[in-house]
Amino acid sequence: MKKIYFLASALLAVTTLKAQTTVDFEDLTLDPESYYNGSDEAGGFTSGGVTFENEYNTAWGSWNGFSYSNITDNTTTGYGNQYSAIPGSGADNSEIYAVYHSGDTMHFPDSHARISSIDITNTTYAYYSMKDGDAFAKEFGSPNDASGADDGTNGEDFFNIVIYNHDATGAKTDSITFYLADFRFSDDNDDYIIDTWTPVDLTAFTDINYLTFSFNSSDVGEFGLNTPTYFALDNIKYENTTGLTKNEIAQFSLYPNPATSTLNISGDAGEYKIFNTNGSIVKSFTHNGLSTIDISSLNSGIYIVKVSTGNSFGTQKLIIR
Repeated sequence: MKKIYFLASALLAVTTLKAQTTVDFEDLTLDPESYYNGSDEAGGFTSGGVTFENEYNTAWGSWNGFSYSNITDNTTTGYGNQYSAIPGSGADNSEIYAVYHSGDTMHFPDSHARISSIDITNTTYAYYSMKDGDAFAKEFGSPNDASGADDGTNGEDFFNIVIYNHDATGAKTDSITFYLADFRFSDDNDDYIIDTWTPVDLTAFTDINYLTFSFNSSDVGEFGLNTPTYFALDNIKYENTTGLTKNEIAQFSLYPNPATSTLNISGDAGEYKIFNTNGSIVKSFTHNGLSTIDISSLNSGIYIVKVSTGNSFGTQKLIIR
């Protein structure tokens, strides 16, 4: 069995936005060691101005979408402990956090919202399922499935979520992939399952109306993913941007675009960041009117360049060949 390490390096930079709201779920109430799963058939709940949709099946007593919890039990394995986050508390040792399972959306009060970050971690249920395996899901790092048969992965397992940005028309305009577990490294010591609250940088998203989520795993069976499709979330930091004037939209130019080894930037001065398609920052720098940036270390592909001037924001697509 491979030794599991947890990525401190997965902590991504966070850009602070003006008039920022942090959804920390502490405006909700729960009895000690309890949870809300939509059994009242309300269809969801609201915290910090954001609506979290939920669908509850009364016939089966099951749910999908969002729930919220203050469960601290991070040692009990299995489906019966599906409302627990593996750190044993909310982010920053707070009490209440949310749990996402399978489907439904996260709606913002403004159809042009911007998000700086969301704190994400594994649930206890999913964590131990990947770490040790169970009756349905494999032990990550093993070449065998839950039944003991060779599954063809050679132990190169992974579990990720894809976060999709939807605009006011409902169209998907961007996405970011975040790995809750990854065992595909050439050095087994780099393999990990997330067990801490990890900020995921979403500043590459613009004009956000709502977010949706999907799961991918190397452990797939006849009926879909065997890995439990859950994650926990907290500290959603966002800003409503309706009413931004033209003066609040930063103006800058990139050339050449497509680029190869160097990139010229002209326009508004500020803090610039280049993101890859996974939402990770691959380069950051301060620009003061005209800059030439060395991008020779970046692989060919599509990137997003984002600037913050303190009172304005701007985003452009960059192609590197």
